[in-house]
Amino acid sequence: MANRQRSRRKKGQQRRAMAQEGQERLIDLLNHPSTTDDRLLATSARHLVKLSRKHRLHIPRKARHLVCRKCHVRYQFGKNARVRIKHGQRIITCLECSSIRRFGGGPKSHRSS
Repeated sequence: MANRQRSRRKKGQQRRAMAQEGQERLIDLLNHPSTTDDRLLATSARHLVKLSRKHRLHIPRKARHLVCRKCHVRYQFGKNARVRIKHGQRIITCLECSSIRRFGGGPKSHRSS
């Protein structure tokens, strides 16, 4: 029985490693939008979210800021996303689904010390 459990664990680790590699490839596509067309960017953003959910992986912080949580579209600032800075907080509004995301802690007076 121990061999069977060990092989299952190993398969799970291999699957997770392959999923992380796929995640990195999709993030590279999202980081270089000038080399790819818009349809590929949209599908790669959806695939990144789908892959992360299926394999229970966190979306890395560098990619979390690039994809809308609600409609899973890549933010293209100026085209489908509006960025505002208010009281030290970055506010991104998706113009596709009008969802709002806030990044940063805000002014120093509101941050916990």
